[in-house]
Amino acid sequence: MNVGAETSIGRVRDTNEDAFWADKGLLVVCDGMGGHQAGEVASAMAVNSIRSYPFQFQDSAAEVREAILKAHAEIAKAASQDPAMHGMGTTVTMALCIDAPDGAEVVVGHVGDSRCYAYVNGELCRITNDHSVVGELTRQGTISPEEAVLHPQRHVLSQALGIGEVEVEVHRVFLPSGARILLCSDGLTDVLSDAEIKQQIAKAVPQEAAKNLVALANAHGGRDNITVIVAQVP
Repeated sequence: MNVGAETSIGRVRDTNEDAFWADKGLLVVCDGMGGHQAGEVASAMAVNSIRSYPFQFQDSAAEVREAILKAHAEIAKAASQDPAMHGMGTTVTMALCIDAPDGAEVVVGHVGDSRCYAYVNGELCRITNDHSVVGELTRQGTISPEEAVLHPQRHVLSQALGIGEVEVEVHRVFLPSGARILLCSDGLTDVLSDAEIKQQIAKAVPQEAAKNLVALANAHGGRDNITVIVAQVP
């Protein structure tokens, strides 16, 4: 796969609590949370745990779920053993890309409000759901997508790795040759619309698209850390 990745601290935060991995068909984006740099620790732990998982590609959906739950358990254990890390957690959005005739089978695993999109035949489609208070209200029809953007609780997660119990969201999709997959932290989607994201994905090669998206998010205020992975199916 042709993969591009870019991360930025943004224009407001003092540290970058995002972490990512993109290599050999495994794509991961994590957005950490917690004081005293605990969020930075949690996101790095999640990425390292998932990248070291021994994927066998026998039951990829089960393996993706298990890899995420393993990371969840490791973060929770570390938080319980160090008072400075208490309450730390992280989102995770990952994609395991498996070569297939005329494209790729992609297994997406997800907890939190980072996102995964697919760009196929000129259309941008969001694969994941936001595990947040506002995400739940939007799905229930209580508030509109336009109201969700400005809602005061838009950053309150309903679940995160390392905290309480989690239910991993898993999707399996086929992407044809030439299609693209985008993983990103909410530092991107908080300030850019899907239409703006689609425009950048459509017009540039993966690394340039990732770089342009991060630059555009910073130009819109850069209120949070921003991490973007763009991969094109061969």
